[in-house]
Amino acid sequence: MLLILESHPIQYRVPVYQCMERLRAGACKVIFGTDGAARGQRDPGFGREVKWDVPLLTGYAHHVLHNQRGDSIAHRTSLHGRGVFDLLRHERPAALLLNGLVYQLDFAAYFAALRLGIPVWLRSETQDAAFERPPWKTALRRVCYHALYRPLQRAFFIGELNRRHLLRHGVRPERLRPARYCVADPLRDISAAEKADRRRAVRQRLGLRDGEVTVAFFGKLIAKKNPDLLIAAAAQMQAPLRARVRLLFVGSGEMETELRSAGTNALFTGFINQRELADYYLAADIVVLPSRRLGETWGLVVNEALQAGCAAVVSDAVGCAEEFQSWARVRVFPAGDAAQLAQQLAALAALPREFDWCRAQLADYSIEAAARALLEP
Repeated sequence: MLLILESHPIQYRVPVYQCMERLRAGACKVIFGTDGAARGQRDPGFGREVKWDVPLLTGYAHHVLHNQRGDSIAHRTSLHGRGVFDLLRHERPAALLLNGLVYQLDFAAYFAALRLGIPVWLRSETQDAAFERPPWKTALRRVCYHALYRPLQRAFFIGELNRRHLLRHGVRPERLRPARYCVADPLRDISAAEKADRRRAVRQRLGLRDGEVTVAFFGKLIAKKNPDLLIAAAAQMQAPLRARVRLLFVGSGEMETELRSAGTNALFTGFINQRELADYYLAADIVVLPSRRLGETWGLVVNEALQAGCAAVVSDAVGCAEEFQSWARVRVFPAGDAAQLAQQLAALAALPREFDWCRAQLADYSIEAAARALLEP
């Protein structure tokens, strides 16, 4: 049995474990430090309480340690490691899969597994381009990661930047396997005709007219994500295109009031939960993730946008830019450059809306592909 350690139930990773159970019953068990996300708790990024409307604690074997300190898990000490050694000694798994080395809980499990002779695997989103660091910090980081990665028996890379990071910090190539970052695809078995109907219904509800190009931002309205760059870019478009473009902000956060006051031709939906989200992607034409270099290690909203057939524009600070930049309807621009963003939006706005232009390419970024990778002997 593979034992998987998670800080808390995460809406885009739980489907991988549910799929693993369907593919091979009893092959894995997930240990959570806390189940707060499943019960609902305040999310500082969204600026509100969030309770996901998809099942997070069903369809696979799991155990909750209840190791949370305080009201959030925002700090490395928020999840302590008490009880982990005894749990591993009792379970005696074939391997322990860590999803990061962040909390006290992660390190307690890591060292307990080594002490008990249990192979340690890693699948994390860590990469080296997410932040700008001074040379001394880069050097110290390199030493620490080399020491931590040396005992790993297997490491799964979520994408190209993550793969390079693992190799750069001492993971041997023969121990690397792909398990690319993915999200559940609620549109996988939906016909193009039904997608068109659902797109039409949401656009009518939002007041979007036929012929309008909807440029959308999905996620937390926070400085890291830089959502106000959409407004700046729209202002730099040529007048005929600017008249056709409608900005759509799907999400909530501390910048919402500021964006509402600045976005004269923008729509705001507020927070939208998982079950409804796909229809808003269908309603959009181009999805933009303009993040600053403040830790955007991947950007799963881009996966969701591509599943719905949207075109996508991402800043070069977004981790998945390296992954998707060669795809036909994906464009990358320098972080913070509104003029370049406007140019890329103009190029994509000329293309007709298609729902399935990259469906075949997304097969490697599917829940099933990741589940099969983690189950390989």
